[in-house]
Amino acid sequence: MLMLLNDYKKSLDTETTNGENVDNPPVGLDPDQEFKVVKHYVYLMKILFSKFTTPQLPNEVYGFAVTYFKRFYLNHSVMDFYPRDIMLTCLYVACKAADFPIGLQTFISHIPRNQERYSYLVLNSELFLMESLGYDLWVFTPYQALIGFVIDLVAYQRRICGVHSDSYLIENQSDSQLVDELCKDGVDLINLWYQTDLCLTVHPSQFALAVLVELGHTRPQLDVEVFVRDELCGCDPIQKFKQPSDDDDGDESEIKPKKDAKCDPESRWKELSSRLDFIRQTVDEFQFITDLGPVGEEEIILDECRNPLYNIESDEYAQAKSEADSLMAMLE
Repeated sequence: MLMLLNDYKKSLDTETTNGENVDNPPVGLDPDQEFKVVKHYVYLMKILFSKFTTPQLPNEVYGFAVTYFKRFYLNHSVMDFYPRDIMLTCLYVACKAADFPIGLQTFISHIPRNQERYSYLVLNSELFLMESLGYDLWVFTPYQALIGFVIDLVAYQRRICGVHSDSYLIENQSDSQLVDELCKDGVDLINLWYQTDLCLTVHPSQFALAVLVELGHTRPQLDVEVFVRDELCGCDPIQKFKQPSDDDDGDESEIKPKKDAKCDPESRWKELSSRLDFIRQTVDEFQFITDLGPVGEEEIILDECRNPLYNIESDEYAQAKSEADSLMAMLE
């Protein structure tokens, strides 16, 4: 249906450029305002995601959905496709793509009102969304990478405690408790940072590593940056490579790998540190939404300049749908 409506819209645009309806061009949103609208609905998506308690959705579903949402609006305008409708469709498709499918009625039951309307919208927008994404639905999220980094960090600190008696972790806290706490706080940071475009511009592992470094700023005793530099980049790892000897000629797995001048530990750390600084600067300069404030100017303008062709309550939509139904009947 939406693909047919797109064809109908193109025909209307052609008529407009030929001299019709050019006297009063609509006032619309500029790119910065559109970005604010998208950011607002990313926050709303997180609120809706949190309402899914039976069943509880895995974090990857949110990562998939936000990435779909942002990718969609790289090529479309919020004035054409209302973000609330696309947000719901992204979340529903993400459940399937992340191997956590739920029924449409179960999904819609978590929406406070207008459930019948949104059921129709999601059902009729699903294929259009996938086409807009080029059917490229798999997303690599930072969540699993973060868990791996946290486990490695805690194990690294425990080994440090065994080497240096004056090293310590958080007192009266077991490894599992520390891992759970860091993962929980890290997931919250990832979900917040999804308001930025970092999910489109940096590798998921770098995203996760930047979150881990940010957690380290509130827990200086963990020496996160030392862990990243010495252990991950290999500047001063605890477990050294075994030096080859005459007895190791037949065992290639124990031989120290050849050094690459372009990928030596110091160069690797310098490059990674620069990337982490870029992420930190992006986050520091970004204005995050942390609560549902009053309706902004952008939302008011959006309601005024919304494309009626994609509004199921408008006369233009009814006319376009009627023509599309007639065309489909002819094809049958």
